[in-house]
Order: sequence, then C-alpha cells, then structure tokens
Amino acid sequence: MEKLHIQPSEIDAFPFYEYEYTVEIYNDILKDRKNADEKNQKVYEDKYNNSSMKPNYKHPNTKMPNLKLPKI
Repeated sequence: MEKLHIQPSEIDAFPFYEYEYTVEIYNDILKDRKNADEKNQKVYEDKYNNSSMKPNYKHPNTKMPNLKLPKI
C-alpha cells in the first residue's frame, strides 16, 4: 500500500487485529488527502473565480434567415 510501505502479501499474513488497524490507518490517510484536495479546490476557486468571468448575457432565440437562392 502506497503510504504504509507494506506489500499486499504482508497484509494477507497479518492477524485480524493488525489488518483492522492497518485498514483504519489507510482510511485516515485517504480522508486527510480528500480534505486537503477539497481545501485546495476551494482555494483555487476563490483565487480564480471563473463564475465572475462568465458573461451574464443570454442570447435571444433568433432564427437564421431563410435565404432562397436561385439555382444555376
């Protein structure tokens, strides 16, 4: 597993209580990473507020003119 520096074969050899403890540690690492990613995303959104850059103009529903050209 990536941050725990444990091979999958070693995890299979663990007693049940060590396995549960290892999975708990790994879940904590994933939760911390998720929280950090959400925080970075919020900082990025605040820094580069893309919603304010979008124009608020809405295009009216207009049809293209029907041009009938003579056949040559």
